[in-house]
Amino acid sequence: MMELNASEYAAAREHLLAEDATILIRFMAHQSVGSKDAQFPNTVTALAQNLGWIDPDTGMRTTLGILISDSCREYLFWKERDQRLPFEGALPHLARTTFQGKNIAEIGAGMGVNLMSLAGTADRLCGVEPVAAYAQMGQIFRDREGTTDIDIKTGGAEDLPFADQELDLVLCVSAHQYFDIHPALAEIARVTKPGGKLIIIGNTLGHYSWDFGKQVIRSRGRGLKSYVMTLVNTLSYQLLGRRVLVNRSGFSTARPIYPSAAAMTRWLHAVGFETLAAPQRAENETCFYVRRKEDH
Repeated sequence: MMELNASEYAAAREHLLAEDATILIRFMAHQSVGSKDAQFPNTVTALAQNLGWIDPDTGMRTTLGILISDSCREYLFWKERDQRLPFEGALPHLARTTFQGKNIAEIGAGMGVNLMSLAGTADRLCGVEPVAAYAQMGQIFRDREGTTDIDIKTGGAEDLPFADQELDLVLCVSAHQYFDIHPALAEIARVTKPGGKLIIIGNTLGHYSWDFGKQVIRSRGRGLKSYVMTLVNTLSYQLLGRRVLVNRSGFSTARPIYPSAAAMTRWLHAVGFETLAAPQRAENETCFYVRRKEDH
């Protein structure tokens, strides 16, 4: 699990909670999205280099800088959408009332911006995130916003730190593609109350194949290796229950898979969920909305 050490965390808190931190946050967010359009003072670049976030020789992000910049990007996007959920209202069951007064956990919560969006709506908010550094960064940004009562634990979807039937609603947003899905769904079913809901939002095989395939063609082959590896792993997981191309990266977001909507529905039903709404597109991804059977 990738984690900021004590000095790295203290430095991040000091500079990201400062009154003039906005420009540094924007600078790091732009490093994450690869934008070259925005202009920043040399002093900001120098600060990021001194903090060990940007390599002074290459101008590229360090491993620490990747973790910091990803979090700054998510925070900035959250601010730019007026602190709303990224999919809020895209479908009838994605209205805020779905989350009202619930005991909610987000699996693969990242730094927790979705949970921050639900502050004041849900009764209890908690999350699970395999990358400790993202959970740490989330705490910094929650302190920046004055948001309390959100608990993000470090861990994986395959071994959730919750009691049996503890949760009213489980949320996964653009995260399930990184899970070992079979044990993860069994764990989610275990911790969800009978009658409790599960919302999974993510890409699926058909849409990924078409959308990213077009990008590869338009870019004259750029990203082809990653595209093929993802398709191979997705198909092997659907057929064999495992990825055949293993993750050799330290990042949990390596080696994603995008199972078909039919496969996901079948696996959800197998662990005791029933479909409340047919899989539908929510923004650019597919939403699965299911309920834990009362008698399973």
